[in-house]
Amino acid sequence: MKKTVLLLLIISLAFSGCVQEKNPHEESLDSAENKDNTPEDDFMHFETFLDSMLSQGHGVGYDIYDPAVEKLKEFENSPISREALERIREKVARLKPADQPSGATTEAQENAPQPAPDSATIDEARQPQQPFKRGLLSPRGCNGTGSFLLGASPLALEDIEKIRPMGGLSSVHITPTDHQYWDTIGNNLVDDRENLDRFKVYAPGNGNIVEIGFMDKDYRVTIEHTCNFYTIFIHVDKLTDDIMTAAGLERKPGEQVWPRIPLKEGQVIGSIGTGKLDFSVVDEAVVLKGFANPESYDGEVWKIHTVDTFDYYKEPLRSQLLAKNVRTAIPLGGKIDYDVDGKLVGNWFRENTAGYRGLGNENYWLSHLTVVYDSIDPTQIRIGIGDFGDPLKIYGVTGNSPDPANVGIETGMVKYELVTFDYAEASGEKWDKIRFAKGVKGKNNNDLRGVVLLQVLPEGKLKAETFLNKKAGEVTGFTANAMVYER
Repeated sequence: MKKTVLLLLIISLAFSGCVQEKNPHEESLDSAENKDNTPEDDFMHFETFLDSMLSQGHGVGYDIYDPAVEKLKEFENSPISREALERIREKVARLKPADQPSGATTEAQENAPQPAPDSATIDEARQPQQPFKRGLLSPRGCNGTGSFLLGASPLALEDIEKIRPMGGLSSVHITPTDHQYWDTIGNNLVDDRENLDRFKVYAPGNGNIVEIGFMDKDYRVTIEHTCNFYTIFIHVDKLTDDIMTAAGLERKPGEQVWPRIPLKEGQVIGSIGTGKLDFSVVDEAVVLKGFANPESYDGEVWKIHTVDTFDYYKEPLRSQLLAKNVRTAIPLGGKIDYDVDGKLVGNWFRENTAGYRGLGNENYWLSHLTVVYDSIDPTQIRIGIGDFGDPLKIYGVTGNSPDPANVGIETGMVKYELVTFDYAEASGEKWDKIRFAKGVKGKNNNDLRGVVLLQVLPEGKLKAETFLNKKAGEVTGFTANAMVYER
């Protein structure tokens, strides 16, 4: 009992920023010591503590886990974003002790964010236990190792209009997306919310559903194929009745469960209406080299292991899927990692905002900035700025230069005019982004939205300032409003 009380005190102190541990956010923890913490501050300290526990590589006892569950409850009615809460629930679930002896459970255990494993008898509990094996995305254990070629398409071939590659940018995806968009036939860039049974969604290979999250109106589903190999679906409108029952889902906003539901290749897992299905493949054996600071993505551990979907499909299915793909550049599935040390190209995060996760606010991308290339036509430079005053947030640049891969510390300040852009089909006709087309090229418009000044600094820093509705000739240099970004 005394040990539990002491650990509760330690965890409470850690959440408030008073325990000094070496971690990626040590400076912000120090700065929080002498002021009243906001819910966002407490949330960031809580997540830092969980990351520290998970990084130890072994499980914890209920004397750590139970207080973490209680702390999680405190954030349920806070202003923290739903996405951030889902992320933190997954981390708390990953802390759950693997073994639990029989006897009474605490209230925290009964209300844990995932079902507890079957209770063992006292005699069984005394027997030597096999080491509990968690997978990259399998907090309740996993089976098998390595990857293999998938044999089933998530959507029937005849239901697919086109596949858009990873690496796309939008006003809510400032950095390149780590998933593809599989657009159904009949789509018009607006998802159908009425006929949700129209297109079936299939398991691409044998495995287990290990995570389901209900995101207000649809589901995010993670399938474990082995401990190192996963596929992720986003925007599944409906799940089959048997999966709903097995997972114990009630279709509540923010609901998150970590079941183990066996699947066979080609098994129907759900359905969607006319629109798009997000799909990605994760292979832990692959570590993308174009993320200069992988720790900035610790809230999304799969991101640095996200691979080209098409490379993991058997023939002839691979070729059949590629025939639906609008990108012709290598890698055919798209690219998300562009960072080069000492160069402008790649992702940047406003200093002291906890990297990709932001500060726990709903619009976490407001602190993001990216200078990369178009996901369909990588000859075109694209700049995304999360807090730019214009609603588009994603732009081409006048003259399509200078190339950010060639801009370094020695270059000094560079100036980009930000313009809107469209796409043209091989015929030169404007692409409507609805129909499938090959040979699509990016085309900048004469629609100026502003200017951004950028300067690569030593030690992995970037100085940036935006000027809404200004022309290049109207901007001469940085002002006191300039901000510093980091990898």
